[in-house]
Amino acid sequence: MKPPLRRSVMFLTTLFVFGLLPLVAAAECPAPATAGVVICQPSPNSTVFQTPHFEAAANPASGSITSISVLIDGKDVFNSSGNALDLFQGGVGNGKHALVIEATDSFGRHLRASESFTVIGNISFCPPTAVGMFICAPTASSAVSQNLEFSLGFKGLATISHVRIYIDNARFADFSPPFSPPGQILGSAGPVSAGRHNMTAIAWDIHGQTVKSSVNFKAFFDGGCPPKGNVCTPVLTADAPQDGDDVKSPFLVSAHVDFNKVSISAIKAYLDGRVVAESFGPAFHQNLSAAKGTHILTLQAWDVHGNLYRVTENINVQ
Repeated sequence: MKPPLRRSVMFLTTLFVFGLLPLVAAAECPAPATAGVVICQPSPNSTVFQTPHFEAAANPASGSITSISVLIDGKDVFNSSGNALDLFQGGVGNGKHALVIEATDSFGRHLRASESFTVIGNISFCPPTAVGMFICAPTASSAVSQNLEFSLGFKGLATISHVRIYIDNARFADFSPPFSPPGQILGSAGPVSAGRHNMTAIAWDIHGQTVKSSVNFKAFFDGGCPPKGNVCTPVLTADAPQDGDDVKSPFLVSAHVDFNKVSISAIKAYLDGRVVAESFGPAFHQNLSAAKGTHILTLQAWDVHGNLYRVTENINVQ
């Protein structure tokens, strides 16, 4: 069986490359009172969702700060002039990382501060461990964005010549070699509808033999999903705080659902995975309290048909 022509697919490796370009935000990190460097975000030993927000400031013993650098796991990933740093840095994979912020003054002296932080929420590579098809993302029964991202690992008795993904028995995406890394695909091939789905991945080898695997998952409405024509996607919007914001406890959390076609029954707020507040209807407007440090704030809504709406961001309590 010869699969049809490949559908256009946006690979996550491409996203990772563009993710390495930092997004600069407005700084709220005061310089230390004495000579040195202070890291305001993320807080030491904190866990952040997907894209870390780095805030730091430096104070020289004399002269002026001429540059400030970010090193992650010993690799220099960003440099800028001035005595302050404020950026969102993409391309940081899941797991624990060592962060070093280094500043240089006008006399060539170096000041530095360091800490560890952990990233969660990004999909990872899926190396095949034996002959077969392995779906590492989405995981079974998980709730994922309707901007479906997937991670596959596959190995045949002979060289794999084609890989195809079906969603609910409809062809969703096709891939042909070369695969990079070999035997794996990380990608996103466009949105799926919110709700429950079955995903089946099949790999053909050069002799027409196949390996396949299936997984069930639930997709939630995601505001990042592009509209179809001029029809807007239902979305849960966080009005305050915004991703990466510095806040003081207690802080106002405000959100609302737009473009929903059926009624919203409830919205819940989670801090670091724990439910901390709930409201009923399409709006949420409550004050929350949290300990000092960086936290993951998740807002999730349900409509009367059981569909999910979700937004997740990182906040920093000063």
